[in-house]
Amino acid sequence: MDQFLAFVKGISQALLNLNSFVLVPLFLLLMALIMGARFSKALRAALTVGVGFVGVATLTDLFFTVLAPVTQSMVEKWQLSLNVIDVGWGPFMSAIWALPMSLLMLPLFVVLNVVLLLIHFTDTLDIDLWNYALCFYAGMFTYVSTDHNMVLAILAFAVCVCIILKLADLIAPRTEEFFGLPGISFPQLVSIAFMPIGWALAKLLDKIPAFRKLDGDPESLRKRFGIFGEPIFMGFVIGLAISLLAGQGVGASLGVGMTMAGVMVLLPRMVSVLVEGLSPLSETIRERFEKWMPGRKIRIGLDTAVIIGNPSTLAASIMLVPVALLLAAVLPYNRVIPFADLASIAFAICLITPFVKGNVIKLFIIGALIIAFVMLPISTLVAPEITAIVQEANMFSLPEGFGTASMVTSFVDGANPISFVVYHIFSLFA
Repeated sequence: MDQFLAFVKGISQALLNLNSFVLVPLFLLLMALIMGARFSKALRAALTVGVGFVGVATLTDLFFTVLAPVTQSMVEKWQLSLNVIDVGWGPFMSAIWALPMSLLMLPLFVVLNVVLLLIHFTDTLDIDLWNYALCFYAGMFTYVSTDHNMVLAILAFAVCVCIILKLADLIAPRTEEFFGLPGISFPQLVSIAFMPIGWALAKLLDKIPAFRKLDGDPESLRKRFGIFGEPIFMGFVIGLAISLLAGQGVGASLGVGMTMAGVMVLLPRMVSVLVEGLSPLSETIRERFEKWMPGRKIRIGLDTAVIIGNPSTLAASIMLVPVALLLAAVLPYNRVIPFADLASIAFAICLITPFVKGNVIKLFIIGALIIAFVMLPISTLVAPEITAIVQEANMFSLPEGFGTASMVTSFVDGANPISFVVYHIFSLFA
């Protein structure tokens, strides 16, 4: 039994160790060939998808790499002295994969997704393993809060899977149209969990006359302000401003501004390359599934990394970094120092963007409200569970300079409202 578990763990870890620009094209190629696509056509399309993912991953990493030291400078300059440190999704996810129960969840997700397709519960075939892994959060929270009750943990995980697939189906028509990605849905928990809140807040803002008539999408801003409303200029100014707020020098701040401008311009272009390869592959897979399931419109589920390059999403997420730190410092119920996950704010708001029609100002306001009333309080409340998970996996460590922090959390991924509600419900049955 131990050897079998070790084998399964090795396979699972090997797959997850692959970068998205290898894993997703590989899955698409294999599925397209199984569905009867011509090898040369499938291979070219898969390689094009891979190239697009390389561009997206490289620019996203650049975005995070440049933003991280700016964030650290802000924390130091503003002398935040809270006792729960945001270590981000990386250590949290690594700790989850270090626990044996995670081995059961990956194959369970695949089987569950296929079963839910067959019984018409969902129309999404999710091919992104990281989407599966993000559903582990609710399972692991339940696991540590119920004295290691594996049955309840797996049920919590399965419920999260059902929720994200159903939500992805419900908003797919809107995301397909807004992002120009027909046949694609986004069942990624870290993004889709904040979408219902963003949708409700967008509806609320539309009832206020001043906001209802407010044109704040990139195209309207460009028409009104010329170059000053273009994504390249917004990226430069926002990057320059937050760097100066962090106390960095003029030279370093100009570098941050140029990097943000580059990301704003290049990331959407890399996404267009990805879509060029994705369209024929996803179409082949969908057509075969739809022959097997007449009358169905099957969608391919992907990571929201594909859409965070939207100019409105990027502009709002960059502006929200100093706002998150300011709110953390002044809100009396908060104990979290946002740090490693600050650059991931784009993932939290990207599926709200279509519901504000790309309006940067509305997206910024909604993002600030979500940070104040969802992310900060939930990431504070789940700190004991996240700390328990990383301690149990023998991975407890704090970033240098944060030795006074008594617990760790994940400001974006750990603050997921769906995981939070699901695990609390299942914890009642312990």
